[in-house]
Amino acid sequence: MSSTLDFIKQIIDHELQLPAGRVWAYNGNQDIPKDKDLFIILSFRQKTPYSNKTKYVRTETGLNEVQTTNMSEDILISCISQNTQARDRAHEVLLALNSFYSQGIQEANHIHISTTNNIEDNSFIEATSNLNRFDLDCRVMRAYQKIQAIDYYDKFPNTSKFEPDFHIN
Repeated sequence: MSSTLDFIKQIIDHELQLPAGRVWAYNGNQDIPKDKDLFIILSFRQKTPYSNKTKYVRTETGLNEVQTTNMSEDILISCISQNTQARDRAHEVLLALNSFYSQGIQEANHIHISTTNNIEDNSFIEATSNLNRFDLDCRVMRAYQKIQAIDYYDKFPNTSKFEPDFHIN
């Protein structure tokens, strides 16, 4: 199962048409590019479960435990450059998340990406130049599922013997 960040990366890569290697996940062991052009870093802010359930499904071979959790995942998308590209192109990320291509990715993977949010200027001085950084959050609604075979009640090994400490006469 692909990570939510992989889906967002795929959408941004396709829609913004940046050179290869310009979009990556935070803490992905990547070096900051040496040029002044735009690059984008994706990271999770938080994952909030809003549903978590277990059900049991009978199969021909026994019983399966089906565990499902629905999550609201907040993703931080940071557009960064040493020139004005981060400022000038940050809105394109919003357009990318709402594109026809994005809708296809969402439908194919049963996720929903929110498409409206603020773009925040978090620029700062980096060494001797200004590092332009424009952040936006997006929320992704996603379900995770785990299915595994489990033993039915008559399949558990019975290795213990009950011997009462007292007897009733």
